Amino acid sequence: MAVRIIYYGGTREKNKDGSSRRVGINDNSAFKFAALNIKASYQKFNDSVILKKITTAREIVTFLHSQSNSSIASLDILSHGSPLSLNFSLKSYEACGFYSSWIGKKAIESYYSDDDGDFTFTHQAQSVSDIPWSRFKDNARIQLHGCLTASDWFRSPNGKKLFPTLVDNIVQQMSDELDSAGKKSAIVIGHTTRGNPLINGSATTLLQQDYRHGERKIYNNGDLVLTTKEKGYLPNELLKQKIKGWAP
Repeated sequence: MAVRIIYYGGTREKNKDGSSRRVGINDNSAFKFAALNIKASYQKFNDSVILKKITTAREIVTFLHSQSNSSIASLDILSHGSPLSLNFSLKSYEACGFYSSWIGKKAIESYYSDDDGDFTFTHQAQSVSDIPWSRFKDNARIQLHGCLTASDWFRSPNGKKLFPTLVDNIVQQMSDELDSAGKKSAIVIGHTTRGNPLINGSATTLLQQDYRHGERKIYNNGDLVLTTKEKGYLPNELLKQKIKGWAP
């Protein structure tokens, strides 16, 4: 049986003094409600669905390693993000999430550092290349629900890459990794803008929270194949119509 894995959370829930950090608790709550709605979308498939709260990127990699080869049908990660990282933390200024590459890691450390401290990735953080891509099915689907994970900050207004050796974003990096692992029909989806859970606007209830709206980009074999503002789960039938030559 194929497995569908949904991870949510990753936002720091404690202040330095050990007291509760309300903003982190609220963010993780929104991620959880959205994760439950993704789980509901997957009920139509005869697959095992696993819902887990994020601790560190290393724990995710370890869990993915425990799966059988070519068994993971989908992976959803609901967390904060950036073009080059998935942002998890247990302590202030200490990241334990994913980064796109060594260059991406250094770029993010520089971007988030300020007068209050140096932002660093701990030993619990992981590169995207550490993920065991052989565990994914040939037509796997990965979706990153955090902000800006499919944006291209490192391009000039005319579209030219500012750093030719750097991928546009962490979504493209994951797609490259799947391609290298021979997963030719796999797709990776991410947001080009700052995501939010208000799928029905201001009328969205707590139980309706869902990040699957707004502009999203889809990559296949490292290439951008579709930009869409379709809302909700994107069925294969729709994607086959919109992505030339793609078959799940």
